[in-house]
Amino acid sequence: MNIPKIIVIFKSLLSTIKINILIIYSKIKNKKIIFYYHPKKLSTLNNIYYIEELFNGFKDEYLVIYGHEVEGYKNKNYFFIQQGFLFRFIFNVDIFFSVNVCDKFTHKSTKIYMHHDVSTAPLVDLKKETELQGRLLNYDYIFVPEKKSQVMFEGLFLNKSFNFKKTPKILCVGYCKLDYLIKKIEGHKNLEEYIVIAPTDYRHVDKLTIFNDLENIIKSLLDNTKFKIVFRPYPGNKQSNKVLEIKNQFLNNKNFIFDISENYFDIYANSKCLITDISGTAFTFAYATGKPVIFFSKMENSLDDLGFSKLDYFQDRNKVGVVAKTVNEILPLVKKLSLIEKEIKETNKNLLEQIDYLGRSHKRIKEIIDLILSKNYTDIN
Repeated sequence: MNIPKIIVIFKSLLSTIKINILIIYSKIKNKKIIFYYHPKKLSTLNNIYYIEELFNGFKDEYLVIYGHEVEGYKNKNYFFIQQGFLFRFIFNVDIFFSVNVCDKFTHKSTKIYMHHDVSTAPLVDLKKETELQGRLLNYDYIFVPEKKSQVMFEGLFLNKSFNFKKTPKILCVGYCKLDYLIKKIEGHKNLEEYIVIAPTDYRHVDKLTIFNDLENIIKSLLDNTKFKIVFRPYPGNKQSNKVLEIKNQFLNNKNFIFDISENYFDIYANSKCLITDISGTAFTFAYATGKPVIFFSKMENSLDDLGFSKLDYFQDRNKVGVVAKTVNEILPLVKKLSLIEKEIKETNKNLLEQIDYLGRSHKRIKEIIDLILSKNYTDIN
């Protein structure tokens, strides 16, 4: 439900006042302030679980304030506030932090963007790369999970579409979402047998989307296997007509599950494999579960044309799963998942071990933020 604009402004103004009062009180107690903002309404609740766990270790020295646009969501230190001009009236915030790119920031804060993907999936369509570059230049630091991601972001700023003297400092910090999932999945006993289908945003790269074939893929799996087929749409698409059409078509099938839950832990923990196109969640799933991924790539020849073929994401697909170029190839692959899992066991493990600060991301992030606020910039690497 869309909230009337006047109510959004009023609620945001009220939150701005409350946030400033809370900051003043906390500053009196010598606390440092982190303002974490969720700019994407539809993905807010999907990020809360691991972000809160990350900041739980900051409590003694810091106050962490969360801004969001989800109507009716209430929790301690969470405030409904629309991203906009009111941010400039939030004072004395030490760190502005986000895992989705923002365009407005709190007054005179150090700005940190933490990349929310462990893979090197394409950041955006090449046509939008210049726009993304300009938006990221507003940040002081970019946190990435591993060296491959660091190289990818450094490459983004080598293409100087803007006349800039300073670029964000890019630092490897590990991947706290993956640390969370691995810890949760360890010792988990599979109670179900799912195949989860998780496409990327179909508006992202139209030539590579699985959406045009999704209906046939789901039907084939429902008709020819005993697995429960879980359709988990990209959060930003979950209310779209395309997604709802698929949901309504299969909703009466007892083995079809439409999943838009905030935390995908249970789904991933109980899945035999994941089917996707170019979604970054492929590698998160593979690393957390050790299970194979089936990458549907009907337009494989387009990778060169799009400038994607040399990205590690595409080079590493066969290390965590297999590539299917047609709908008809998917069912035979599903029927030999156990064999595929054995074949990719070592290569999957090797990629996982390349992630910097695996299992130690929380400690690493806090250490860096402590150094930033102590002005010990030369010690950060």
